[in-house]
Amino acid sequence: MQSKRLPLYVLFGGAAGILIGLFSPLLAAIVAPVGDIYVRLMEVVVLPYLISSLILGLGQLAPETARKLFRKSWAIYLALWAMTFTVLLFASLTVPLVRQAAVVDFSGALSALTSQGASLIDLLVPDNLFQALSNNYIPSIVLMGLIFGIAVQRSNKPTELLDMLSVVRQACIRIWEWVVLLAPIGVCALFASSISSMDPEGYAAMSIYIVVVMLSALLLSLWILPMMLTAFLPMKYWELMSELKEAFLIAVVTSLSVASLPMIQRATQNMAEKYCEAEKETEQREIIQTTLSVSYPLAQIGNFFILAFLLYASFYFFIPLTGWQLIELPVVTLLSGFGSPTSSIGAVAFMANWLNMPSETTNLYVETMAITRYAQVLASVAGFAFVTILVTFAFYGRLRFDIRRFVVTIAVAAICMTAILSLGRLGGTHIQLHSETNYLEMGLPAEVQALSDENLVSRLSKGDAQETGSAPEAAKRGEAVNVLGRIQSNGVLRVGINPNVMPFTYENNKGRLVGYDVELMYRFAQSMSVEIVFVPYDWQSLIKNLTEYEFDIAIGGIYITKDRLEAVTVSDPYYENPLALIVRTDQINDFASRGKINAIENLTIAVFDDPVLIPAARRSFPSANIRVLPNYDNLENEEGVDAAIWTLEQARAWAISHGGYSTAVPRDIATRFLFAYLMPPDAPGLSDYLNYWMRLQKDNGVLADMTKRWIDPAATDSER
Repeated sequence: MQSKRLPLYVLFGGAAGILIGLFSPLLAAIVAPVGDIYVRLMEVVVLPYLISSLILGLGQLAPETARKLFRKSWAIYLALWAMTFTVLLFASLTVPLVRQAAVVDFSGALSALTSQGASLIDLLVPDNLFQALSNNYIPSIVLMGLIFGIAVQRSNKPTELLDMLSVVRQACIRIWEWVVLLAPIGVCALFASSISSMDPEGYAAMSIYIVVVMLSALLLSLWILPMMLTAFLPMKYWELMSELKEAFLIAVVTSLSVASLPMIQRATQNMAEKYCEAEKETEQREIIQTTLSVSYPLAQIGNFFILAFLLYASFYFFIPLTGWQLIELPVVTLLSGFGSPTSSIGAVAFMANWLNMPSETTNLYVETMAITRYAQVLASVAGFAFVTILVTFAFYGRLRFDIRRFVVTIAVAAICMTAILSLGRLGGTHIQLHSETNYLEMGLPAEVQALSDENLVSRLSKGDAQETGSAPEAAKRGEAVNVLGRIQSNGVLRVGINPNVMPFTYENNKGRLVGYDVELMYRFAQSMSVEIVFVPYDWQSLIKNLTEYEFDIAIGGIYITKDRLEAVTVSDPYYENPLALIVRTDQINDFASRGKINAIENLTIAVFDDPVLIPAARRSFPSANIRVLPNYDNLENEEGVDAAIWTLEQARAWAISHGGYSTAVPRDIATRFLFAYLMPPDAPGLSDYLNYWMRLQKDNGVLADMTKRWIDPAATDSER
């Protein structure tokens, strides 16, 4: 039977996707839309299923039966959720939490780049149900489903409506069964797309997440819940597991918890006939069917493992969670986790938006879910069985408490959870935080670095001796200097560089010049089929160096100013950034606004020796003591410095690479800078060529890839 081989096919698909991602980025990009289609097909029927299941499960009950079932079941649901979240608490303790963003934006300058999450009230109580459906607010949809179900229950039974809802629910399940058959292809595409861009820290973090979730879910489904059942039922563990083994098996084989419902119903009926009142078989069947129907969305505890995923995702994307978000997270997880296993995809999409995480969070969940869903489905099946069996026995007054089994269950579970916690933390010690690895450890892509070793810092001193004589002599004679022609005839592109400007031009830990601008110049020289030579400059002499033709193009996160536009040739701007401050993380709130900053006594702000930043610092903070430094290489050791001024991306890259520092974008400071490349005077040919070439690189995705490599790894912002 093909469905029995589906888990094996999914593993093959995942393995193929990993290979494609590792060895064929082009093919990974081609198959990426297939993964997106798979995710969309999984999500599209989540909301119809949730609404139909809740209204149908509650609406078909008689009010008296519903009241009695509620009295007998509410404590059981609370116990189930409490046990599940206790396990999740231990699983979550394995996550290396991100304590502080690299950038805190007090000004709102980044609001266009970040999505704003909804408040908890918006999530729970919508003022417009259709808007809640449109915004994918799952908790409010679940709450409204419960309210409508109770309202239908207390009306004259609308048989046609209930029949229609039953058909809708069955259709949703059937659609999921079809989509699951596409899982090997979808997982292959998702793995290929993710692996081609995932960093080593991502591999480590998510592999630990997978191990922790698998072990935690197995502990919950195969020990804690079954043993807790035996502590309240007149039967032993192996007898119970013998009744439920078919339900567990079919769920794992199909990866659908809904497939286990008939087996759970049959197993519960067998136990009820044996231990409860046999003469009430018809009533027992109705009670079991109703309880099982309601438990399907409410006891789907495998979905609650999205809590652990989101905490790991916050580490993976280096996004800190606030104290209130951590407090609200279990509540929102509980309400968002109601539904089928596939509905957890919609829940992750919704919660990622609420927590201001990137859209890639959902794809990351789907990729890991290809493995973890089997353990999550087992946990959900155990949850259905726990609720259905206990509620049925409680309804007929057949529960009894075995203290010995209860104590043994807790003791063994505590030992196992401690072992899982230790294992997760042991793995976590091998994961370096992003702040320890970004930028200083980064290098040029292998194919770019292979072009030449001219970016070795040790070679910088040789650069200014090469090919510097002819151009100035021509300029002195008043002759036009064809910079582009000289580059093509001599076969050398001379690039002026300041090696202290993260993430554009800087020296890494291996003594190489790297960064966004360095990589771009390597690619530009390759496109012209010329060699590249780097020539050092300092900021105060930059314009003089260019007017004397000591190099052909200057790079280093250079700002456009009126004087530079008049003195030299300036390329089209390629980036824009606001003014920002490098500050110690524990003092970041003192730099929220101009007023707070100016209120600091004996304020000292450092600025490196740049003809643009020095006046900007004095203009923005007239009451501060301005300390001019050669660069920020030894900023940490500067005594008495409260903050250092730079632009956002440069300050953020520096803060990520130095522990204990963050970047503040204050309110009330509107200064912004455009970045460009500078060329000698009267070099329109080179400028036009560069601008046209950069437009081509933008169109073919090279610039986007470079931005992701050099700038997005630092996208760890929060907004206040």
